[in-house]
Amino acid sequence: MKKSLAMLMTLLFVLLGTTAWAQSYTAGVYTAQANGNNGPVTVEVEVSDAEILSVKVTEHAETAGLSDTPIERIPAKIVEGQTLAVDTVSGATNTSNAILKAAEDALAQAGADIEALKAVQEKDETAGETAERHVQALVIGAGGSGLAATITLQEQGIETLVVDKMANAGGATALTGALINGGCSKQQAERGVTDDVQTMFMDAMVYGSFQNDARMTWLMVNNTGDSVDWLHDTVGVEFEEAINHFPEHTNDRAFYPKGKLPGYLTGTMEQHYLSNGGELLLETRAQHLLTEDGRVIGASCSTADGTLNIYADVTLLATGGYGASVALRPADQMGTLFYGASSSTGDGIIMAEEVGAMTHYMQYLKSYPQGIEKPLDGGNITADGTTFRGNAYISPLASQTVTLNDGAIYVNVEGERCMNENMDFVSIKKVTQKQTDMTVYLVMDQKGYDKWMGMMEVSAGLTPEIVAPWLDADDGKPVFRKGATVEEAAEKAGIDAEKLSATVAHFNEMVASGKDDDFGRAEMSVGLDSDGPIYIVEQRLRMATSLGGLKTSTSFEVYDENEQAIDGLYACGEVIGGVHGDESMPSNCVAWAVTSGRLAAKAAADAVKAK
Repeated sequence: MKKSLAMLMTLLFVLLGTTAWAQSYTAGVYTAQANGNNGPVTVEVEVSDAEILSVKVTEHAETAGLSDTPIERIPAKIVEGQTLAVDTVSGATNTSNAILKAAEDALAQAGADIEALKAVQEKDETAGETAERHVQALVIGAGGSGLAATITLQEQGIETLVVDKMANAGGATALTGALINGGCSKQQAERGVTDDVQTMFMDAMVYGSFQNDARMTWLMVNNTGDSVDWLHDTVGVEFEEAINHFPEHTNDRAFYPKGKLPGYLTGTMEQHYLSNGGELLLETRAQHLLTEDGRVIGASCSTADGTLNIYADVTLLATGGYGASVALRPADQMGTLFYGASSSTGDGIIMAEEVGAMTHYMQYLKSYPQGIEKPLDGGNITADGTTFRGNAYISPLASQTVTLNDGAIYVNVEGERCMNENMDFVSIKKVTQKQTDMTVYLVMDQKGYDKWMGMMEVSAGLTPEIVAPWLDADDGKPVFRKGATVEEAAEKAGIDAEKLSATVAHFNEMVASGKDDDFGRAEMSVGLDSDGPIYIVEQRLRMATSLGGLKTSTSFEVYDENEQAIDGLYACGEVIGGVHGDESMPSNCVAWAVTSGRLAAKAAADAVKAK
């Protein structure tokens, strides 16, 4: 009997692993915080003397929809496995890491052996299986362009399967308010605005410095109005009544979907596709394209269960950009903060290049000024597992407000004022690019800082609690410092203190005279209160969108290096390079996503029907 009991205990020990048996805790409820994408994530952990009883995320400001899966899954996995060796959720890596870090800190308070809890149990290497699927059309990527393509293929009667490596559909489009160019749409005409495609085309070409692939730009402006009407009339997307004005556009043509809510546009598209019988496989990562006699015949995908080989008459890449990829980013952009989708790792470009595809415009990324580095627990980790500096708080409106109204100025690390602070964003960006480390610094007095901080708390979730440890730090990122005097603030920020003191004094002298002799700034009615305190905040380049990618025909067939179509392979959205030139206009990224998705799908459907 004793021998049988011993054997049973040994078997249970093997099945359960060592972690649950080795741990002991001080029973109670413990709380900890860690930084996620949008600020602190608070986790509550309850333990008995031998077991983790519950893990709950009790407070957070993470993006709705995208954060739902890790908030639900990771605490459950910790309790289920009695372990911290839990995989992060693709597309929500920073949220996942924050939950794990906070849970770790809470368990440490309870006296846990953290290293034992983080030990990875051996997995059964024989568990993975290889399965097959056969469809007429395979769409890789379920962001704005991929969803537009899948709905269009569905409308064309094509048997379609869409896969996405992330835990949620929506891609980069879901992270934005989805501002879209509705030029020449019924929506625009109903609001009393007259427009024409020639004007739209020239606006886009001028803004892209005439570096655009004009073929694709022309396709976009000729069809984006129809895309907006299709979204409204067919898909069910409602738009704000007001049309937004941007100086880059000759006419008012930029529309926000109703509520300007991230995820509304792609969520409505996803629901439309699924409610009409569509099939979407999430957490299914396309690894390689499958080929036969030079023709693309599908893709090999990794899943939680193993490998899924999907064979298709046509394969459409809608995999997004490469801003989060160290391998594909231009070398001179490595210091730019990335705040886009962690899925933007260039998968489609890499897979297509493996079968001989041609790329162009890879040197271009859409960058903006006025970013502040966002420190993240666990590092800034993208969906391909690469860690690099990235993620940003975005401060253009707050920074512009205090330079316009409160005497704030921009200086470089040498302590010298370097621009007219109230120029347009592209001009500010170009000046920033020329400074040491491509960084300028916003210098504010108490009145300016209070206004700036109030705006940042509302617009970016940057709270006084978050910035408190940065203000008195002598080093580290971000550079966000407070000093009793100009000199003290400069020293903490690593800026030439003597030079900055002279710069502030000179600026105040020009304010007294009412004229900016250095840069021609018009707003010179308010100076800086140099008696202190003084605040200095870094303003760095940030980006979310890449502008290069695959080269395709005007039927969206992916070209090889000889500019010949690769049979069976199509592309749409950000994975295609050149449509924007060297800068993307407001509202044109989403316009291109939806429009190219529809056009590529129609071309692919025609190819299937012709077989």
